[in-house]
Amino acid sequence: MRLNLIPASGALTLAAALMACGPAPAEAPAAAPKADDAAAAAPATAAAAAERSADFRRTDPAQADLKLIEEGAEWRVLIRAGGLPNGGATAADCELQARGAQDRDDVIHAKVIPFEGEVNELTAADIGADAPVVKVRVGPEGAFVEDSTAANRFCGMGSDISGFYSRTQTPD
Repeated sequence: MRLNLIPASGALTLAAALMACGPAPAEAPAAAPKADDAAAAAPATAAAAAERSADFRRTDPAQADLKLIEEGAEWRVLIRAGGLPNGGATAADCELQARGAQDRDDVIHAKVIPFEGEVNELTAADIGADAPVVKVRVGPEGAFVEDSTAANRFCGMGSDISGFYSRTQTPD
């Protein structure tokens, strides 16, 4: 996976950054860990998984949050967005999850997937055979989201998830 974590002047991919956090190949264990070591390794595994995510926030035209979580060769995209400001007709929060791979141009092509969230739930029947694709291009300053039809299909009228999301923390 090539999720850009720092400016192009010192471009470092997510995979390389994550590899740098682990033991060097010479320090890697020669044998598989023993069953007794499994419990001790669990917190380290959870910490490593937590490092393989990035958080972003959009403030205009309405507040929205984006979280990217690496899951093997794919990325899980979690979006929660408020409706566009329209007085009493403002749409309620929109929550979507999608999953997909990152291409050679650093764009994640993620199809909407079934999930149970805090403010929304989607089933496979809701999505149907033609799941919309959400595109996420990640750069040093943040991420740009392009929504095909996901917000129109699964969120209230006036919901919008497209646009630029700024990083909420500085990458290492």
